[in-house]
Amino acid sequence: MMERQSLKEVCFGKGNDVQRPNLKMDLVAGFAEFVAMTIFIFLALGGVQAALESAYGPSASASQIQSVAFSFGAAVTVGLFMACPYSEGALNPAVLLSLMLCRKVNWLRGLFMFIGELVGAILGAYFANFVTANELQGVNLLKPGFNYAQGFFAELLLTCVLCVVILFVIVEDQYSAPSCNPFVVGITLFMIHLVGTPIDGTSVNPARSFGPAIVTGKWANHWIFWFGPLIGAFFAFLIYSAFKVARSMSRSINLEKDEFMAENTRWPSNQPPGSSPRANPGNFSPNNQPPPVNQPIANYSTNQQPSDLPSNQQSTNRVANQPV
Repeated sequence: MMERQSLKEVCFGKGNDVQRPNLKMDLVAGFAEFVAMTIFIFLALGGVQAALESAYGPSASASQIQSVAFSFGAAVTVGLFMACPYSEGALNPAVLLSLMLCRKVNWLRGLFMFIGELVGAILGAYFANFVTANELQGVNLLKPGFNYAQGFFAELLLTCVLCVVILFVIVEDQYSAPSCNPFVVGITLFMIHLVGTPIDGTSVNPARSFGPAIVTGKWANHWIFWFGPLIGAFFAFLIYSAFKVARSMSRSINLEKDEFMAENTRWPSNQPPGSSPRANPGNFSPNNQPPPVNQPIANYSTNQQPSDLPSNQQSTNRVANQPV
């Protein structure tokens, strides 16, 4: 029988489902995030450089934006394939926050993963800057024609989309094959960059913005790329929790319905197993057997006296017995 859960257990998980701190495994997860984040940022920023230096300028063409989007989508796919066997494969402080709110990552592992992501982003940006001859591209800055509010809400909404996809695909892994998860996240990030690159270069990842800003020293509007994604991750958690509550309520209703049906279809103690489970109003037999077919209305026998018969039948018999 399915156990009913409280609202807190539905949103945050039960005690047995919550990940417990383990220093050794949490350190391994943090190191995996560091290495994977380094690879992700290096490949992504390298792809931006290859997409021409004007890709992040105000006059970027559609093909350049597509090249930038593909660079980040492919790079995060590679990073996730590397990190997922050892950690939750967040590669993003905003995604990490949503996982911690769902209690899929404990606080100690979350701390190590967060540090690994920041250090990996800085190192990856340094590597990308080292191998390029010109100034490093890919720094998140508001483009001309866009204000703070547009940039902030773009980051909030796009990060919310990314985190919702990750929560439903990776956390609820019964809906997909785990080996396909990095591809799903990569495709999602590709589509997000098509939308956000003309606005501010698309962050949806505070660590991704932090690394290039450290290397280049460009900090204009940098707060947008922290507050927008983190608040978007919180809204993603609320959406995910709302779906979990709705699903739990649906299961509870189905459970009560099944219990009601089971209670009303239980065999009575005085009925044989082969008989009907419910009383039949037209069943006159004491053993719940059907009445005999073509039974006469008046079952007249030689032992019956005329006084025992109905009055109308007594008169009929008297007429029939009179001599002719």
